[in-house]
Amino acid sequence: MPRANEEQGFSIGSFLLYMLGFLLFWEWLRPLSTFTDTDYLSIFVLFSAFLFTLSYFQLSFWIAFPIKLLALGYAVHSIYFPVSFFELEWVVYLVKDLKGSLVHGLDRDWEAMSGLSRTFLFLVLLWLISYLMHYWLIQARRIFLFFLITVLYVTVVDTFTAYDASIAIVRTVIIGFVLLGILRFIRIIESKGFKVYRSRFPLMWIVPLAILISFSSVLGYIAPKAAPQWPDPVPFITAVGSQAGEGEGLGGGNGIKKIGYGTNDNRLGGPFVFDDSPVFMTTVEELHYWRVESKEVYTGLGWETTPADPPSQEVNSQNITQNSPNAVIYNENVRTEELTANVQVLKQGLYPFIVYPGQIQSVESEEDRILQLNTVTGKLMTFEEASPSGIPNYTVNYKYPEFSEAMLSSSGQSYPEEITSRYLQLPENLPGEIKKLTEEIVADKTNPYEKAKAVERYFSDEGFAYDTREVAVPARGEDYVAQFLFETQQGYCDNFSSSMAVMLRTVGIPTRWVKGFTRGEYAGTLENGDRKYEITNSNAHSWVEVYFEGVGWVPFEPTRGFRDLPNFIDDYEEEETNIDTPVEEEEKETPEKNLEEGGTSGFSLPFDVKMLLTWLKWTAITVVSILLIAAVIAFLTRKKWLNKFFLWRYQKRHADEHTFNDAYQRLLWLLHQYGVKKHPHQTLREYAIEVDRYLDTGDMKLLTRKYERTRYGKQQTIVNWSDTKELWENLIKRIRA
Repeated sequence: MPRANEEQGFSIGSFLLYMLGFLLFWEWLRPLSTFTDTDYLSIFVLFSAFLFTLSYFQLSFWIAFPIKLLALGYAVHSIYFPVSFFELEWVVYLVKDLKGSLVHGLDRDWEAMSGLSRTFLFLVLLWLISYLMHYWLIQARRIFLFFLITVLYVTVVDTFTAYDASIAIVRTVIIGFVLLGILRFIRIIESKGFKVYRSRFPLMWIVPLAILISFSSVLGYIAPKAAPQWPDPVPFITAVGSQAGEGEGLGGGNGIKKIGYGTNDNRLGGPFVFDDSPVFMTTVEELHYWRVESKEVYTGLGWETTPADPPSQEVNSQNITQNSPNAVIYNENVRTEELTANVQVLKQGLYPFIVYPGQIQSVESEEDRILQLNTVTGKLMTFEEASPSGIPNYTVNYKYPEFSEAMLSSSGQSYPEEITSRYLQLPENLPGEIKKLTEEIVADKTNPYEKAKAVERYFSDEGFAYDTREVAVPARGEDYVAQFLFETQQGYCDNFSSSMAVMLRTVGIPTRWVKGFTRGEYAGTLENGDRKYEITNSNAHSWVEVYFEGVGWVPFEPTRGFRDLPNFIDDYEEEETNIDTPVEEEEKETPEKNLEEGGTSGFSLPFDVKMLLTWLKWTAITVVSILLIAAVIAFLTRKKWLNKFFLWRYQKRHADEHTFNDAYQRLLWLLHQYGVKKHPHQTLREYAIEVDRYLDTGDMKLLTRKYERTRYGKQQTIVNWSDTKELWENLIKRIRA
């Protein structure tokens, strides 16, 4: 039966087309993590591979669509929601977020769209591209345009970004030319009507083609090459776009940098790419930022620090604040909670210092290190025999604050001389428009706290955008903060934090610029309830600390999208009043209080709710797994049971005027599934002759004549199903895999 062998051969060919098409498309995804802030690249790759796999099996729309939609939801859940996939709360949140982003999209406010919605749209884009690849490979049999664009994309990315495409271009050329060869071969077969058998396709053409292309590509890659005859145009193009010599324009003179903690902040600005290299693994009781150091001298281009006398002092690791007033951040009036955090340093040589939240009290470690505290920046360095040396694992004990807004609002502006002399500094050539703008913002505010909150809110109220790519570098003689406030109004944490610090100084409020890390990415929960977080280079961050009389240094977060700062309450006294209630009221326990203390809400269920939910979750997982396995087995063995299924189905069907037409159409579909396809140029009678020849019978011709009379006769007749049922069943029984 040559037709079946031919169809099987083309099934193998289709698999090769899909596999090579996916590998070619993968080259578009590989560089994303290098020059964009796209995370979770592996999830996007796996999602794309899953879509290509479903396209290969060519499932019906009603089966493929819900499966792909479920895969899309699972991908979104894996990226954003650290809860069970079967908890529907995340679905409700996703729908609400998409609705909000849809409103922003209709208003063309693209910057306001959330990262969750952008990720969802990117996954939908991958879905659409998988469909286009199916069309180009299977329907149109044309891939040259996509191959050419891929080559251009890889070369441009290699030229103008940090991505190294020296191997990627070789992969792309090999995959692309093999795809072009296979598609050319298939087009010849389809146009000439050649028969290709499973034992010879695709190996008889594909293996020599792949060997020839691979050999030529590798030979061209390793062969000696002549030196360039023309000057490299890339520096000229980059200079025109960014005016590198003057530090003007987007991109800056230093090109695109990778994010991460660094010590040199004297010239800020310019774009960067995210770097997800892990640097710390932490275990915490509360969410917070991790402090490294602060800087106080603003130069107009960045931040520096002036050493004190002494510049640093050795501290007792068991009591750092003892005899170290510079380690004290909060006044004794501030209510604090004593907490503990564990830190595991994943890059030992790069971080010979302690990261800590709040006001550090002590450091516990098995390593023998000397701790040196910088008296200005607060940076806690670790030394071993006078050489900087990091600690692999340590525990920090610290005080985490809870600020009273009433206390902050009552704070005056009678600052100590050591505060004003260092933390009100501004460059002499600071543009006056910065002070004018700040005075307008705080015009109706009566105290430093209200002024600080007004400036903090200003950036979000006025639509300043968070952006890591299109970020300018100040030109010669241009102020970094002024450029951000009055020209670009887009940037990242350095732009926002520097602007707030400088603006408050112009109205006489002491500030300092703080560097460190955000909380990181959630990595699990321990049995005692503490949470683990992985901190990467991408979590490097900067924020502002404002000094308040009688309170100390209070952190503020002006950067859009960042909010893990200490708690602020209305007033300590109101909080204490709520706690110190009369005995009679204390004894009246509410259901909510009972639940918080581990009690019940007044009644008990006859079963364990938590155990029931766990049982339902695993039952659902088991049922879904069994159904998926059964569906896969049924699909793979469909040619063994499909004919029997339809014989059973139509044997019980009630005979009416539609039964025969439905049965004939189902027969055509079944023949197609078993490899006997009707070509577009064939008439039904020509196809019936081919089927009869294939099945060694004459029943298909008789059945087709009856069908044509019902469909195309001048006087359309109704065929009795009982008279044609035997012909139809004989054909069904003869179909074999």
